[in-house]
Amino acid sequence: MAILDRTLATPASKAKSQLRLVPILVLACGAIAVIGLLRIVQTSQATTAGFAMTALQQEKLELETSVTQLEAEVATLSSIERIEREATRLGLEAPAGVSYLEVGAIWPGETSQVLPARFAPKEEDQVDGSPDNSGWWQDLLKQLPFY
Repeated sequence: MAILDRTLATPASKAKSQLRLVPILVLACGAIAVIGLLRIVQTSQATTAGFAMTALQQEKLELETSVTQLEAEVATLSSIERIEREATRLGLEAPAGVSYLEVGAIWPGETSQVLPARFAPKEEDQVDGSPDNSGWWQDLLKQLPFY
């Protein structure tokens, strides 16, 4: 009977161990599937970003070409020969002489009463641009003959 007990006990223990392996195998398969899907999503996003970057580079090249063409057009339209041709086509002529007109208004730089207070120079500002409180090294440089 001892032999029979031993043989009967073996299939029951195999069934218990198989029941424990099933959830582990299901979890392992699920983890592999999730990792595979994440890899596919990551690759898809990288491909999409690559296409977007290529499209933006193409657009940049087109815009740079357009800027170059516009610069060439501006250079052509602003040439002196073209302006003179256009002026003669419109019936304009070069002036026969130059006339000067003297205006009797006070120059804004001579008095601060003409300018609004916010535009008038401050009292501490000097006309020559040098500050009042120059450093000792600036005084020393002023003593040198070549300065």
